Amino acid sequence: MKLAIIGSRGFLTDYGGFETFTRELVLNLKEKGYDITVYGLKRYKNPENDKKFPEVKRVWIPSLKIKFLEKVVVSFLSTIHASFSKNKILLLLGVSPGLLLWLPRLMGKRIVINVDGIEWQRPKWSKFIAFFLRLSEAFASIFSDTIIADSKNIANYIIKKYKKIPVYIPYGADFNSKCDDTVLRKYNLKPMDYFLQVCRLEPENNSHVIIREYLDYKRNKKLVIIGDTPHSIGYKESLKKMADERVKFLGGLYGKEYKVILRNAYCYIHGHEAGGTNPALLEAMASGKCVVVLDVPYNLEVIEDCGISFSKKEGKLLHQIERLDKDGKLVSFMGQKALIRVKKFYTWGKVIFEYDQVIKGLF
Repeated sequence: MKLAIIGSRGFLTDYGGFETFTRELVLNLKEKGYDITVYGLKRYKNPENDKKFPEVKRVWIPSLKIKFLEKVVVSFLSTIHASFSKNKILLLLGVSPGLLLWLPRLMGKRIVINVDGIEWQRPKWSKFIAFFLRLSEAFASIFSDTIIADSKNIANYIIKKYKKIPVYIPYGADFNSKCDDTVLRKYNLKPMDYFLQVCRLEPENNSHVIIREYLDYKRNKKLVIIGDTPHSIGYKESLKKMADERVKFLGGLYGKEYKVILRNAYCYIHGHEAGGTNPALLEAMASGKCVVVLDVPYNLEVIEDCGISFSKKEGKLLHQIERLDKDGKLVSFMGQKALIRVKKFYTWGKVIFEYDQVIKGLF
């Protein structure tokens, strides 16, 4: 069964949610007999990684490092290449190549698209880019055989907007019990002595709100922020200027170091306001962390009653930080509830099974 995956930065590439998803999907589907090709961004190519799992084909696409255009150009070129390949099914991650999906349909390919979030609504985009993404989303809904929504809220949006019934499949998460004092010492951290945010440093993830609220917190725990940005440099610098010495920016961390720091956080604060089911939030819940989320529908859907929410109104997050700092029993209780919820609804085994069923259903 020949499958091409388009829209991540590559297989075995450390970057974000789509890259983690691609790794899990490929490693599990290849065991089921799939013949898989993964399209990726050439500047993320790692020759050592390419030697691993040689049965997984990689096609590396070059592109200019330009905000937004980079992903669009790579997804367009990948879609053109895949349209003339022997792959029977294209799995697209995101709507960027939507305007071009008539081509693989013309060539007899079957198309599955994970729309991710409602990309055009992200506040970082200009009006022109938002219009392009909105048009891409519409074309994707027309030319795809199956639409996958990782959030029930996104699924409802697709139904109302395009009168198509998507398949709801969320992301999964790895259960995390990583403990290593050497990692914590490297970053001058102590277990259960810091609040943690994990995100790209972009305005829609609201690090500025979290830092603003944290600066009025007068007790001892640090605020640690894991993440970076290739584009919003001015915003990143503004965050560092507004922070004090209690706020630690660790940059982009992956693998063991990331898991150790996540596992040893006191609470996880999630400020994302765009997108659907967020992988970083699931990973925090799978690590048994008490999660404190911005009160947008996507986040509230994930946590239900297994987390705590806040609004962007001044003082709201500070209240939750101070409340949790004083109540370790509540933190532990909410962390265990979050872990149970992930085990029930957000395991990779469940996610892979459902993607396998969708793909097989196209034959």
